[in-house]
Amino acid sequence: MEQNIYRAMIEDSPMAYMHAKLVRETSGSYIGLIVRDVNKSFEIFFEVRKKDIINKLIVNDLSLQEKKEWGMCFEKAINEKKNTVVKYIGNIDLYLNIEIYNTDDDEFHIRFNKLSKQSFKLSSILRKSPFYAWIKDREGVYLDVNDKYMELINLSYEEIIGKKDYELFEKHIADEFERQDNKILKENSLYTCENIKIFNGKKRYFETAKWPYTDEENESILGVMGIAIEITDKVALKESIEKNEMTFLEIANNLDDIIVIMDQKKIIYVSPSFEKIYGINPEEMGVYEDINNWYEYWDEVIFEKTPNKYNSKEISIDKLKVIKDGKEIWLWSKFVPLFDENGNIIKKIGIVSDITKSKKMAEELESLRMDFFANLSHELRTPINLILSSLQVIGLRMDKLDEEHFNYFHKYLDIIHQNGLRMLKLVNNLIDTTKLESGHFSYNPKNGDIISCIENICMSVCEFVDDNKMNIVFDTNVEEKMIAFDQDNLERIMLNLISNAIKFNKPDGIIEVIINCNENVQIIVKDSGIGIPSDKLESIFGRFEQVKNKFEKERAGSGIGLSLVKSLVEKHNGTIHAKSEIGKGSEFIINLPDVLIENGEEDICPHINYLNNIASMEVEFSDIYT
Repeated sequence: MEQNIYRAMIEDSPMAYMHAKLVRETSGSYIGLIVRDVNKSFEIFFEVRKKDIINKLIVNDLSLQEKKEWGMCFEKAINEKKNTVVKYIGNIDLYLNIEIYNTDDDEFHIRFNKLSKQSFKLSSILRKSPFYAWIKDREGVYLDVNDKYMELINLSYEEIIGKKDYELFEKHIADEFERQDNKILKENSLYTCENIKIFNGKKRYFETAKWPYTDEENESILGVMGIAIEITDKVALKESIEKNEMTFLEIANNLDDIIVIMDQKKIIYVSPSFEKIYGINPEEMGVYEDINNWYEYWDEVIFEKTPNKYNSKEISIDKLKVIKDGKEIWLWSKFVPLFDENGNIIKKIGIVSDITKSKKMAEELESLRMDFFANLSHELRTPINLILSSLQVIGLRMDKLDEEHFNYFHKYLDIIHQNGLRMLKLVNNLIDTTKLESGHFSYNPKNGDIISCIENICMSVCEFVDDNKMNIVFDTNVEEKMIAFDQDNLERIMLNLISNAIKFNKPDGIIEVIINCNENVQIIVKDSGIGIPSDKLESIFGRFEQVKNKFEKERAGSGIGLSLVKSLVEKHNGTIHAKSEIGKGSEFIINLPDVLIENGEEDICPHINYLNNIASMEVEFSDIYT
């Protein structure tokens, strides 16, 4: 009963079915098939009648090679009980998926599935792609390839299609391809690999992916499809990088400086010199896990300036001090960003140098330089003061001379006196500049009325201004303003600026001193003189910097004055800048913070003792007279 049911199911199945016996020659080679049974679908599929083929020998009009291949298909089914092949049947112009089951010796049950011709063609995308693409059937016969594949093996389409790898490649390559394809068909899985092939005597590298090629309608495995990408350039680059890495490591291992490679979150590489210098392995610091562990290791990290953030595309050059267990280490570092093809920072590579010894040496040299200038300046000031004192003594006896001799000696004594004052001013400026740089400059701020002090300074210089046929105007928007400032230093600042205003002004020129008290205390010294070129407005505050105008005669001066003024203003935590227009005058603007010293003593800027220091003004104004 069950057998009848199975028979009915096969008879009504939409799949073509045939039961046949294999016929062999005495040598055992395949001749044909004797048909035992077929179903209705077989008759329709192959357009034959059952009664015309039952128990009859079917001999295919095949070549010896094709008969051999069919014989191998049946032998495989005998060995494995089942074999699936895809065959093109020329007389019906169709590709068939054929499943061969072996029952007894040479008895076989065979099922046939019709496949679309389009199933064996590459898609238009793969056909035009820059990758190598191909399709092979289950027997390893090429069914389709793209242009890149033909270009790779230097054969035409007709020379490839219908061939197996053994007909196209050397045996060891074909063996490898067959092993890969059989694994894919057996496991029904994706296979990927990197391999090396030699084409036209040139070694080439490929990344290959292969997978089972299935029919879209019934998902039957038809064969193997593959694509390959050439990575020869990539491998060459990798090998070059590895070679360069070896060179880099050789250099890094023998450098005293530390080489560092880092990304945003962690340090990727630190050269061995790190441990040599600091006596600790970077792994022990945990820098490979988190870059912040580097900072946490030290008791204190002090940068000379705020370091660039990681995403800054600028080259970062920093000088910093790290402290551990009371020991100070000075470091110099330079980091260069590395970019990807989109301009994003992917890493930074840098060099870190221990400059502790050179820093100490530089500080010692600077100290020696400061001592030298200080001693030199003091040694210069002593004879100058003696010369000026001697002139005063001589002046006391000048009234003993007759008028002719008095005028004669007075003329030359005035020249000696004025140039002595110029020398004294220069020496004083050098001494003060040296003290400022060495950190030994005296700065004693007190709470006082800055309006009154500056007004009194202006009043004290009126005679000097009048003598040079100019006018000085003082103006303020408040009558009194108490802030913290150093009166001696403020006098130096104001006298220097007023001296410049006189020196570079025009006959009948005006000097304005204006104070504006708002959020800060703003002091303006303005003249109507020759002006300063716009490209010199920043550099005039540099040491020994002088503005030269080819249309004006040179004025006496060392070029230290404005540099000293800037330093004195900065001592007050203030700022100074200049505005100017050629031929119309210059304007120096000081901004001082509006602050008081808590519990500080007040100084009312006494008029008599403070402002009638004629000797001080003579020194500051010594280079005005010609």
